[in-house]
Amino acid sequence: MIEAVADTGCQRFQRVAWDWLQSGESTRTNHLLSPLEELCGYNYGFVYLMRIDDASVKIGFSEHPQRRLRELKAEYGEGIGLKACFVGEASSERFAHRRFASLRIRNELFYPHPTIEAYFASSRKQMHDAIRQLHVCSAECPQLNRRLDLRMLGAWLSR
Repeated sequence: MIEAVADTGCQRFQRVAWDWLQSGESTRTNHLLSPLEELCGYNYGFVYLMRIDDASVKIGFSEHPQRRLRELKAEYGEGIGLKACFVGEASSERFAHRRFASLRIRNELFYPHPTIEAYFASSRKQMHDAIRQLHVCSAECPQLNRRLDLRMLGAWLSR
């Protein structure tokens, strides 16, 4: 889980941010999440909600939901789409599966229901609040990684 970081958090955060930017995966959620949420997902991954058709949705976990969407199009067709996601771990996906067991069709497929969408909105807000606790240094920080400009992320955090 994402934890609030202390003194050494600055270096760790900047290393993760740099690795994420170098990965070329500048958007893994088709802009459903903020850049900072996508950045934090670099180390953790995303729990996603995909619309399969009018009668079913899929709850899953992936480090790259957009890539996973492309992979699933072969199985489910062109109608599949990413509805919602939040930064999380595989254990968060398993929790969602247990929570909505009464709506399960089979495996990771569920009947679409407003409580599932409400759960994703609530989980994203909780993770969003945790992400705001991350330490993003000012330009004066001696640990500042000169390769990475964190001003945009800092501005987003201060909103």
